[in-house]
Parts: sequence; structure tokens; C-alpha cells
Amino acid sequence: MQAQTLSGMVTDAESNQPLEAVMIGVMRGNTMIDYTLTDAKGYYSLTWKHNGTLQLSASLLGYKREVRNINAAGAQNFNLQSEAIVLKEVQIRPGRINTRKDTVRYDLAQFASSKDVHIKDVLKKLPGVDVDENGQVKYKGKAINHYFVEGMDVTGGRYNQINNNLDAKAVKTAEIMENYQSVKALKGKINSDEVALNLKLDPKARDQWIANATLGAGWSDDNNKPLWEGVLNALQLGKSKQSIYNYKTNNNGKDLSTEQMVLAGDAWQQIPLSTFLSQLGISAPLDKKRLLFNKTHILNGNRMYKWNDDRSLRLQAGYTHDLIRQQRGNTQIYYQPTDTVRIDETYHYRLISDAANLELRYEDNNSRNYISNRFTVDGEINQGRSEELRQTIRTSQLNAGNFFNLIQNRESGTWEFLSATRYAYQPTSLLLEKGKSKFDQHSFYMDNSAAYLKKYNGFTQQYKVGVQGEWAAMEYTPAAQPADFNASNLSLYLTPYFQLNRGKWLSSLSLPLKAQRYFSQQRSFLFFNPSLYARYQLDYHWKFSFYGSLKRSAGDITDLYPGLYQTDYRTWRNGNGLFPTSTQQTYNLYGEYKNTVQEFFITASLTYSRSNRNTLLEQSVSEDAILYKRREQPNHTDSWTLSSTLSKGIYDWHLKTSLTILLSRSNGEQLTSLPGSDGNPQSLLQIYRYDYLKAEPKLIWSPTEIFEAEYHATLGYGGSKIGSNTRLTPLLDFVQRLRLTFSIGQVDLCLSGEHYRNDLGGGTHLNTVFADASLIYKTKKWRFEANLNNLFNKKKYAYTTYSATQSYTSRLNIRPREVMATVNYQF
Repeated sequence: MQAQTLSGMVTDAESNQPLEAVMIGVMRGNTMIDYTLTDAKGYYSLTWKHNGTLQLSASLLGYKREVRNINAAGAQNFNLQSEAIVLKEVQIRPGRINTRKDTVRYDLAQFASSKDVHIKDVLKKLPGVDVDENGQVKYKGKAINHYFVEGMDVTGGRYNQINNNLDAKAVKTAEIMENYQSVKALKGKINSDEVALNLKLDPKARDQWIANATLGAGWSDDNNKPLWEGVLNALQLGKSKQSIYNYKTNNNGKDLSTEQMVLAGDAWQQIPLSTFLSQLGISAPLDKKRLLFNKTHILNGNRMYKWNDDRSLRLQAGYTHDLIRQQRGNTQIYYQPTDTVRIDETYHYRLISDAANLELRYEDNNSRNYISNRFTVDGEINQGRSEELRQTIRTSQLNAGNFFNLIQNRESGTWEFLSATRYAYQPTSLLLEKGKSKFDQHSFYMDNSAAYLKKYNGFTQQYKVGVQGEWAAMEYTPAAQPADFNASNLSLYLTPYFQLNRGKWLSSLSLPLKAQRYFSQQRSFLFFNPSLYARYQLDYHWKFSFYGSLKRSAGDITDLYPGLYQTDYRTWRNGNGLFPTSTQQTYNLYGEYKNTVQEFFITASLTYSRSNRNTLLEQSVSEDAILYKRREQPNHTDSWTLSSTLSKGIYDWHLKTSLTILLSRSNGEQLTSLPGSDGNPQSLLQIYRYDYLKAEPKLIWSPTEIFEAEYHATLGYGGSKIGSNTRLTPLLDFVQRLRLTFSIGQVDLCLSGEHYRNDLGGGTHLNTVFADASLIYKTKKWRFEANLNNLFNKKKYAYTTYSATQSYTSRLNIRPREVMATVNYQF
């Protein structure tokens, strides 16, 4: 036995004391083939299984390594000589980002600077995090599902009320929580892919009232028109109660409507509404502050109570009044099989909007039971008027909804009850010189379900049964004759759901089956909509997933309406008595890599979608009218999309860079009605294809306290092919934005410029350059700011887009040179 064992003692050569944790290695050449460590008494032992001459080494930090040749087992003792260690100079610094399981924590003090005003200014500096122009926060390219402050959602998903008002210095850390399960009763039972953001406040700001007041005045180069801006808000954010009160008004182009937008929340509580009429859009590939001629007032109040870790009550109310004016001209070119139709229009447009919302939500969220009830009331009135088009469109809606959720954990499994109800009234009208068309829509929607869930050994089963129905009625009153229509339907559904969690693997299978009956149309359907999801988490850094689904559905009330109706002064639609259905397939491959130590995040996604429909809208275009008539024509559209996001932070340079790339191809079919040789209409089917490439690099660099630079560019390249003979000239558009901030003591000087290059088609393009400047002085609680916008006094802008078998060129007025001065005081 001793002949087959290598053993011995290791001691200190000077003190003869035994040495613990000495590495004893057996090597063949430079390759270690066996090893062990000495115990507390300096003893080691290795089973000898080798032939020939090998090397035996003994090493310990602080001692000189000793190596000797051996060719047999036996006793080998070592007396190690101590040795001084020379360490290179090292720099120890706290990490800006640290992780724990599925939580990424950012130390905002390492990212913020004295130039940041609100929390959104700091969030956009975080590697892996991005903030869109409308304020939506994304993590690794995906919109977050929950936005918390100290674990509370005081805004109910309207988190721009925090982004645009909370002082950047008040927040200490930001936490991103992946695979976030918001319902405690479902934790460990159903895995979630949702993402949550939680802001943790500085203890000095927690529970304290933070109030701000801003007053501003200025003038515009447009006939020396006066400008104004006013803000008064107060926030109190703590762990047991939170409040946000806010009033804002301006006419200087700042878009305030985003503060009332719901950007996050539960998807099952968001029931879409269909409408026959819609207002003209006021949009362009241009910063909204350049094109928005507005007079806006918003008012909102939020109050949330949290009695313990589980129970909370939230009350919310908001109101927005908006008056928007716009002057624009449009050129639409329709590429038909035998000819081309061009339509030009120029008009002034005025839109008056009033919108209000009210919400009351109670939640008891504990690991045993979950109760949530959310009651909402929303209403809005919009009136759009164009004198040149001699058209007035009024769109209004009033809807009230209640959403109830109950979950109970029992020994046998988990029971869940869901109930969603909503009533909506939508009166709309189109007023033209020749008469008035009026639509009165009523809708009562309900969805009630019960589900049973059980999990055993990583395998989750859930079975849901429910009834869904909608009473949908519409009365259409054209100039000549009224017409009533009903699209009421009732569904019974069963949804088995299975999820398997095996270490690095997570997979789920959903098999919804729905029987649906449309009463007035006397049509019944059996819809089977399966979906499959699989995720592989290689390690903390790498994650891959696959998703596939098949969804079959019927049209909404606007698709089902069988008759002819008018949507604007020159556009008509005719359902032709047909019943449209569609089947959509979607497949997605996704991969990501993250390294928080290196502040590096990258994602890649490949998506394929195909939609098959039984009907197609036939397009008939003339200079005076456009008619869309539904025809029984099987058709399909398909699309490929490859997207990737990359974000990298460099600590030593105080630098954040990001790049988003999108490459897509879509194919479809368009049916066009043309006069035949015999004078009768003839339908011709056109096939079209659209390719698009987009790249969006961003950079934020703060090398010192006295300088900060921000660069954001968007490059778009897209072309369209119609039929076999028509190729539209590819459009190359790009936008570059550069902002430089210089700080000297309490003074900041900001210089910014924007360059827009837009292809207009036909080999022509337009370059538009903007320049702005602002001077800021800060002292204690006061902030004074002077702004000069659109220094070069640009007043016109134009762009072109392609859609299906047409091109669309728009020319619009933009805000002229303006001077604005504001003063802000923080109480």
C-alpha cells in the first residue's frame, strides 16, 4: 500500500512549522496531471498511478517554488524557503455596475454629472439602457414592463411623470430586474420574461417633498409671437406612500402629451378600440419640438399608499388640453399597372383635443393570495379642421373599465380568476360641404376566466377556461339614409399551458382553443392558436431563445361593416358584405450576451412573419376620389427582420456608446381596379417588395466636469419594387445630432446642431441644418436659462416615404427662430 502512495510533510525552512494549503503538483513536462493540497498539519497524500520520470512541485504564495524529479511512490518531504513578493501598483475602484442573480444594479453617482437635470438624463447614460424620444425606457432593446420607485408604481405606467420631473440628484441607484414576476403568489411557479426598473432614492430625498416651479417667456420670429412656459410640480416618494402632482403649460413646441401616455403595464388590461374615423396625424422624421405649433395645458395627480409589503392603493387623475396647428403639403403618387396617378394637396390643419383619465387600483400581493382590482374611466374629445379641404372631423370616446384578478395558493395547486369588463361610447362625425356623416358606436366587452395551476419537479401545468364576448353596435347616418350595424360576438375558450424548467433550459407550450360566434353575420369559427417558447441560459453571460406561434383571427367592427362609408373628403371604404379572416405565423430566434464588469451588452434577433388572408382591399384611385373595396381574394404578406443592439460603457473614459441595426424585407400584394378595354372595371393584382436598412449609433462622453458631448445619428436606406417593371429609387435619409456642454463654475453653455438629409425621390434630396444655443446659470435652488433655437431660421422641411404601391412626399412648416428665457426654483 505504501509503495503505491506518494506522501510527505511540507514545512517552513526557517521555523520548521508545518505549512497549510501548499499546492503539491505532479507534472509531465509543463502539464499538471495530478495535484493535492496540504492539510493543517502540513501533510499531503496522493495515490500513485504513473510510470516513468515525472516532476513533483510544491508551491505557496510567499515561498520559493521547489521542483524535483521522481519516478516512484514513497515519502517526499519539503522545506520551503520564504520569498519576498513584489506586487505591481494596482488601483482599486468601486464598480459602476454590479449584479446579483437576475438583478443589475447601477450606481448612479458614477454616471450622473452636474449637467443632468432629471432622472431621464442619467438613465440614458447607463450601458444597456436606452431612452426613446417619447420617454420609453428600454433595456437591451426591449421596453421595460414595470417602472418602480422604492418598489412602488405610483404612475400606473405613465412613468414620464417621473422621468421628466424627478431630480437626478435624488436617485441613488437604478435596478434592472430580468425575469421579473410581479405576482408573489406565482413566483417559482411560472417563469416570466418581463423586465422591471426600480429606482432607489437617496435617504435624504426619501419621503421628502420635492417641489419645482418654472416660469418662462420669449418670442418667435413668426410675427414676434409671444411664447410662454410654466411648470409647477411636487413629488413625495417614500416606501409607504408616494405622491406626484403636476401642472405644465407651454406654446414653445415642448410635447407634454407624453406625460399622460401609458408606457408599461399588464397587457391583458389593455383592450384595443376600433374606430371608423381618425384624425390627421401630425408627425415627421424630425424632432417633435421642431414641428409642433401648440398651446398645451396638462394637469395630473397621483397618490399611492402602501400599508405593508403586500397591500397598496393607488389613485390617479389627469387632464390634457391641446391646440395644435400645422401647415403642410402632400404629394401622393400611386404606381398602377398601366399608369401613375399623382395627387397634390396643401392645407392648414387645426386640432383641438381634450382628454381626461381617472384610475383607482387596490392590490394585495402576498405569497399566499393575490387580489387586484383596477377601475378606470377615460374620455376624450378631438376636433380636426382644415379650411382648404373644407373638412371637419370630430372623434370622441368615453369608456369605463374594471379589471379584477384573484389568485389563491392551496396545497393541491393554484387557482386564478380573471374578469375584465369595459363599456365604450364613440360618437364620431365627418362634416363636409355636401353634408354630414355620423357614426355612433357602442361597445360592451367582457372576458371572464378561471385557471388551475400545478407545479411538480420543475414541470408546470395550467388549464384556463373562459368566456369572452362583445356587444358591438354602430349607427351610421350618411346624408341620405341611416344604417344600423351589429358585430356582436361570443367566444368560449380553453387554454392548456405547460412549462418545463430544467436547469439551463426553460420551455413552454400554449395551446389555446377558441370557439367564436358572430350573431348578425351567422358565422362560427374554431380558432386554434398554439405557441412554443424555448430558452437556454448557457451561463450568466449568454442566453438564447426561440419563439413560434400560429394565430387565426377575424376582423373587427370596421372590417365587418358591409356597406359604403366615407372616411375623409376624398376617401371611401366598402366592406362589400364580406367577412375577413387571417392566419398569421411568427417565428423568432434571439440571442444575447452581457458582461456587466466590462459594461458590455449585445443582442441579436431574427424574426419571420407570414400573414394569409381571405380578402383584400381593392384600390381605385383618381384625382378626385380614392375607393377601397373589399374583394374575395386570397393573399399573403411576409416579412423578415434582423435586428441587433450593442451597448458599451468605458469607465475610465466616462463614455457610453451604443449601436442599433435593423434590416428588413417585406413582400405583399395590392389589388387595383382599372378601366377595361370594354369600359368595365378590371382588377389587377400587383406584387410589391420593400427593403429597409437602419443604423443608429449613439455616444455620450463626459471626460471632465467641464465638458460633455452627446452624439446621436440615424441612417436609413430603403427601396421599393412594384411588379416586375417598377423600381422606386432607394431613399437615403440620415439625421445627425450633436450636443456640446461646457461648464465654468456655475455656468453651463450648451451648443447643439442637427443635420437632416432627406431623399425626396427622382434624384433630388434636401439638406436641413439646425443650430441651438443655451446658457444656464445655477445657484443654490435657482436655475436661470436662456435659449436661442433655430439660429438659421429654417422654416420649411420635406421628406418622402414609400408604402406598398405608392410614394408619399410631405412638405411642412417648422418652428422659426425663437428666443426663450426661463427661471426655475426648487423649494
